[in-house]
Amino acid sequence: MSHPRLVLITGINGYIAAHTAATFLRAGYSVRGTVRARTPNVESLVHKLSEHHDGTKLELIEVPDISANGAFDRAVQGVQAIAHLASPVSMTEADPGPMMRAAVEGTTSLLFSALAESKRKVGGQAALKSVVFMSTISAVFSPNRPDGHAFTEADWNDVAEEAARTLAPGSSGYLIYQASKTVAERAFWKFGQESGAGFGMTALCPAPVLGPPLYLPQPISSLSMRVKDVYDILHGGPIPDFAPIRSTFIDVRDVAELVFRATQQHDQTAGARERYLLVGQSAISPQGIADTLREHFPERRDIIREGNPGEAHPEMMWKFDSSKARGLLGRDWVGFSESIVDSAKLFMDAKI
Repeated sequence: MSHPRLVLITGINGYIAAHTAATFLRAGYSVRGTVRARTPNVESLVHKLSEHHDGTKLELIEVPDISANGAFDRAVQGVQAIAHLASPVSMTEADPGPMMRAAVEGTTSLLFSALAESKRKVGGQAALKSVVFMSTISAVFSPNRPDGHAFTEADWNDVAEEAARTLAPGSSGYLIYQASKTVAERAFWKFGQESGAGFGMTALCPAPVLGPPLYLPQPISSLSMRVKDVYDILHGGPIPDFAPIRSTFIDVRDVAELVFRATQQHDQTAGARERYLLVGQSAISPQGIADTLREHFPERRDIIREGNPGEAHPEMMWKFDSSKARGLLGRDWVGFSESIVDSAKLFMDAKI
């Protein structure tokens, strides 16, 4: 099977996107990435990605405002696949308006550009065949489900969707995040239905993502949230409280591989529409991070808080069925312990 020549990855300097870029480059693709600006972190990413290509397969385009009309018109030109991974992410935002608009308009702006590009014919066929959208388990998990409910791709966070209609300044930052991601994914599917787009569309809904960053951002406090939990606990920080979403996990390398495989799937099945729930393991708990670190890094036991060793999560009322995504991955998930240890080794080796 021939691979698409060029893939666009939006927000390429993000935690998941950086691994995704490396995955595509290793597979022989050329990669075009969007960034808001050429920052030192972007330069660190470019340096790291140079390990995965010959120096000619990576291109960056600045898109300062992803929600602007036509923001991606230039970026989509000539691409055969798009991985839309750029999204506003803030757990502390108190004003829902800007974040909600940016999440939805950033998605629809990209899709309008993709639709126009898909109408360009190469050899009598549409050049653009695939758009993969990074959603989240927060668009699937809804706390109002009955005990014993097993979440699948068919579920939606209707609590967040209802909240999206009533959010006001001062609302919970996490609720705003959940609502913004849910309505953005809804906008993704609505566009696909109403536009008649011929390209394949896939939404990936990952659990909280762990695993070693491809590059270390500066400041280190800007690490992705769950990875920062590992860094903080390794350095003596508090063990976070249990939460239902925190009882699930997926490794960043598995997420990147699934973006790649979803693109391949579209290459084989034109116009496919697929949604995947990505949960590599459940149930886990933040205490498990501390236990794993203390076991594998005994020299830091005086630094890493003990907490309540062996304490499991409170009895979980729900389950998560990610067998569909596991089938697409085609191998076992990266395990929780491996993900934690690999992240910590990176921090230790970097002496940060």
